[in-house]
Formats: sequence, C-alpha cells, structure tokens
Amino acid sequence: MVIETSAGEQPFKLSAVSMVIYPSTTLHRVAPVESGMRVAAVGWARSYVRSAENREILFDLETLRRDLFTREGKTGAFDFLSKCSANLLRLWAED
Repeated sequence: MVIETSAGEQPFKLSAVSMVIYPSTTLHRVAPVESGMRVAAVGWARSYVRSAENREILFDLETLRRDLFTREGKTGAFDFLSKCSANLLRLWAED
C-alpha cells in the first residue's frame, strides 16, 4: 500500500492483522507483492459530522473531557464540558 501525502508517497508494509485507515479522498495504490500473499479487507466508515474541522473540534473537546475526568473526576466543569460537546455534536450531526 502506498498513500500519497503532502510530503510525497508514504509506503506501508504491515505485519499480519494490521490495517491502514485513511480518508477516502486520499490517492493511493497497491504495490506489487514481492513474497507471500496479499489478503485485504476493504471497508468504509462514515461520520455523521461532515466537516473535518468540526470533527477535529469534537475530538479535541473529547480529549480534554477525558483528561479532566482522569485528573479531577466528575465535577461541574466536567459536566459543563460534556454538555457543550454533546450540544455541538447534535448541532453538527447529519442524518
């Protein structure tokens, strides 16, 4: 598997039971097998939040929320952050 990145081609040679996950808009190609056999499973995942920028904000908020809970437990700040994150997800999610 070779994926095109902004830095050029990025080759992947994975061990058994490994996977590469990348956006469906990414250019890629399959390199020839030099030894052994290629076995592949292909699938797609869909986010209900269309915007990559909004998904990044939700990811950052969730990272902060988990960190806050690990350090301080369930607090008012944790609950408020959880509410804001859930409201943004409801606002940005599409059917």
